[in-house]
Amino acid sequence: MSSEAERKLNDTYGWPVEEVDFGRTDEPDVDGCVLVKYEGDGVAARVAARPGLSDELRAGFATWALQVLEQFIEHGPEFDGWQKRSDGGWQKWGRRHMLPSMD
Repeated sequence: MSSEAERKLNDTYGWPVEEVDFGRTDEPDVDGCVLVKYEGDGVAARVAARPGLSDELRAGFATWALQVLEQFIEHGPEFDGWQKRSDGGWQKWGRRHMLPSMD
């Protein structure tokens, strides 16, 4: 079952979450990658998740991907740490971080 964010990525923007094996077995905290490029008056994107993510991790990745893509649409790549690609597009890796408790 897909999350609300994954449905919005697909239904609103036409960017389904694809499963892609990145070959990054040495980086199990990488849940996926977002690729984006300017196309005409808008942007085109590809949202790629690591195969085998639990429903919870996939939903979290989709939520993150939706947020960074909407920020890219509104503000461009300069303010959010996007990496420039050799093909003229931009990419961003989704990496999980465990933050310490605030207690």
